[in-house]
Amino acid sequence: MPRDTARADRILDAAGELLLRHGYRKVTIDDVARQAGVGKGTVYLHWKTKVALFQSLLVRESVALVEDVLGALRADPDEVRPHRLLRLAYLVTFRRPLALALVTGDTEMLGALRERADSDRMQETNERFYSVLAESGLLRADVPDLAYTLNAAALGFFLADDYKPAVSGIDRELKADALAHTIRYAFEPPERPDPAVVRAVADRIDALLTELITDYRELFDALDAANASR
Repeated sequence: MPRDTARADRILDAAGELLLRHGYRKVTIDDVARQAGVGKGTVYLHWKTKVALFQSLLVRESVALVEDVLGALRADPDEVRPHRLLRLAYLVTFRRPLALALVTGDTEMLGALRERADSDRMQETNERFYSVLAESGLLRADVPDLAYTLNAAALGFFLADDYKPAVSGIDRELKADALAHTIRYAFEPPERPDPAVVRAVADRIDALLTELITDYRELFDALDAANASR
């Protein structure tokens, strides 16, 4: 991480506020420096380019999102069951607008950053998740193109508000419940899984999430211009 982490976090916080407010295309390094209360040169002490700054912001947000999921999983291993895991991911993501923009590929907010998002890493992680869940019997074996089909079903809930934003009487928790119900009855075996299997799968997913956090932190460090002068 950058040498002065408090100052770097302040700069990233400022960048995040401006990104949400104006979108990537309209925000400049000058804007970020002014919002953070630092000089423009101070921003460049940490990140050589605007792209690197905002990539770091999105990586930091990805780490926070994964840590939220991992914390919930460690508190209750039963959260690893697919319907509960996707319900959790849905609620956690909607609490983080930047993470939501990443998940939904919000071009208006992310602009050119969308092309630089680490979609290959996310896709690989998803496939590894689904592979573990499927081979452990927590997902049905008869669903065609499981990873694609499950992704498509879940993503519909993330995008639905863009098409029907004013549906009355359905709050975020109820929408999460509807997602969980869909996954439970469309993608999981009808019988309740063996608790020992659930625990074993939770441990494997824990390891995958921990590995993902490590990868993201290494990427963050690689984007830190200060590394070159240490």
